Amino acid sequence: MSKTAILVATYNGRKVIEPQLNSFRNQELQADYVIFRDDLSTDGTVDYIKAYIEKYDVKGWTVLSNKKNLGWRNNFRELLVDGLKTDADYFFYSDQDNIWFSDKDRKQVEILDCHPEIELLSTDIEVKKVSEDVDDLPNWFSIFQFEDKEKQLSKYPERIFYSSYRVGWVDVMRRGFVSDMLEYWKADYNITHDVLNSVLASLLGTGYNLNEVLGTHLLHGHNATGKRLLTAKSPKSAHLEELYKLVGFYDVLYHVLKKRGLPRADEMKSYYDFYVKRHRLAQENKTFAVFAQILTDWKYYPAMSGRVRDVIFAFKR
Repeated sequence: MSKTAILVATYNGRKVIEPQLNSFRNQELQADYVIFRDDLSTDGTVDYIKAYIEKYDVKGWTVLSNKKNLGWRNNFRELLVDGLKTDADYFFYSDQDNIWFSDKDRKQVEILDCHPEIELLSTDIEVKKVSEDVDDLPNWFSIFQFEDKEKQLSKYPERIFYSSYRVGWVDVMRRGFVSDMLEYWKADYNITHDVLNSVLASLLGTGYNLNEVLGTHLLHGHNATGKRLLTAKSPKSAHLEELYKLVGFYDVLYHVLKKRGLPRADEMKSYYDFYVKRHRLAQENKTFAVFAQILTDWKYYPAMSGRVRDVIFAFKR
């Protein structure tokens, strides 16, 4: 039978994590491993999880603590490293503050067991606010609608730009997919985990969505989802960090596609080269060279907003 691991990133989640823990414990198909990695919480999150494990005598649950703060992106990356140290076949991402339906693990595992061509399987979600005081998801954040959503499974359309089809906590991935991704995913790239695996799976032709709601996404005011990371008021350093993240994103895509012998590897190399140059020109404050690149490499920008962004930050130091 296939073995599963749930990979849970935690940070100051003491007040919100209990429903998530209960949903793990009440799964129809129990995970072989539940690995928590805490990013230096100061509210007693680690002690609370350990007490929960002892109280319910759950097996296979492990709590790890970072020696230094990694940030949520690299915390998820490190969890994949942890997962590969086990003998699990399938890896589930999980946040600390959502609720899995009791059949989530079982239904996703059954699909993977029956469909060896699928390397990444996501599901649909429902979104609920914990109170009326909590903001809705912003208008710019939208959940992708598959054209054939009436079917049980929808294949991910190919996507080359930096966005995901689903939030990460509904993803389950095969071991080989995770291993290939991690081989080229450097920690300093600071890539968003669900964006990387979503786009990579779409280009590999191995990403699918199970068109069924299998969990509740809770909005409570502290979610990472839905927060814009870069605005016109951001410092130049934030612009450079975002560009370097895209350098890493296309580096991973290129190398995995190349390793698998897929024709779009060359295209990803072109995007990688574009972002290497874009990052370098911004870093060196070469204002006129930035303007020239906007014109010569126009097609590589995903939208006009990216070109406007380069103009704005070209005048910042």
